[in-house]
Amino acid sequence: MKKLLIWVFALAGLGLMIHACDDKNEVLLSDDPAPELRVTCNHSINLPSARATEGVIRYEVQNPYGEMIATAHSSDDWVKPEISTKGQLGSNNLGQPLFTASISYEAAANRGRARKADLTISYGGCDPVVLTISQPAGESDPTPDPSPSGNTLVAGWAELPTTIESDDLHYTYHITDVKAGANYARNYAACYSSEKMCAIWVAAPMHDFYAVKNTSREDNYKTDPNFDFTQPGKWSGYTRGHLLGSAERLVSRKANDQVFYHTNIAPQHSTYFNTGGGAWNTLEEWVDKQWVGKADTTYQVIGCYWDPAATAKSVSGTTIPTHYYKVLLRTKNHQNKWVVNCSKDELQCIAVLVEHRTYEKAEVPKPTDYELKGMFLTVKELEDLTGLTFFGNVPNAPKEQYNLSEWTF
Repeated sequence: MKKLLIWVFALAGLGLMIHACDDKNEVLLSDDPAPELRVTCNHSINLPSARATEGVIRYEVQNPYGEMIATAHSSDDWVKPEISTKGQLGSNNLGQPLFTASISYEAAANRGRARKADLTISYGGCDPVVLTISQPAGESDPTPDPSPSGNTLVAGWAELPTTIESDDLHYTYHITDVKAGANYARNYAACYSSEKMCAIWVAAPMHDFYAVKNTSREDNYKTDPNFDFTQPGKWSGYTRGHLLGSAERLVSRKANDQVFYHTNIAPQHSTYFNTGGGAWNTLEEWVDKQWVGKADTTYQVIGCYWDPAATAKSVSGTTIPTHYYKVLLRTKNHQNKWVVNCSKDELQCIAVLVEHRTYEKAEVPKPTDYELKGMFLTVKELEDLTGLTFFGNVPNAPKEQYNLSEWTF
């Protein structure tokens, strides 16, 4: 009897039907085939070397054990797999149970020799599937080709500043798992300083599409998988301040997790700066008024600034910013028109610079006081201050002026 039970569990593990038929506990095997894991893509995946890449691998299992999620393991840490969907249980054209789902992966840009990684996908007792992911040798300049209007990370993305060639500055971007039309929507791009160990800027489109509450904040802080160098994400005496806010990226679990990468996190004072009613939070709320519920997209750059006249302070390897800023660009009167194709008269932009320090509650600047306190700047003034060039893909951005009557208060 003991041996029979062992065989029963062994056969169940193979996904075969087991029936107790009579007093003799006869075991009958069904005609259903053993479960089979299938990956619906080429088993050899070739990636570009010059940029970080994200991909999705779809899989299906006939005669599954029920709703299970496949696991994935990479033989090398430059490829990082993660579950992207929980999948769906249905049936194929023969009426057999069919489970379909997908796994996403992120691959870092290659800056060295050609390399390969085996990505093994496993599901229950099915035979695993092994995919080979390859990248050619890295290039001296890991950024994509420049756009016609300026050297930006991706041509056509209106929010992007131009890139600067420097061993210190590193660029990346992240794509969500939610489609906007035929393509997956981008999340944000970032420029990170390995010298200051802090983001220089984060650039992102702002629209209701991204803020739909399909998920919740889970504080999944972690290093950006697209970079292989140290990125501090926690600082004694400071909060973990988001550049692009979590509340603006609730459209999916992946989109929200991406804004917790350390390339989007910077050290911020707590006392009435990054706290309820604080200077940074008040600025975030004012920016939200410019795009929430509007037809057009507001393009935003959020960044850190270090006053060269101030004494530098370092915590956990990060040089603490003396100021933070936001730069906005959108159409006038919220036209549903792509800003890249707009004339200068159809566009408006503005910059806000806020001092990074602790505040008393009564001295937290209100948006209606930003002009009087000298916090509003033209985009050109902020460019002169930071040495950056904003909105490199929008040649008609009116950087030399702003009109307060065009913004919502």
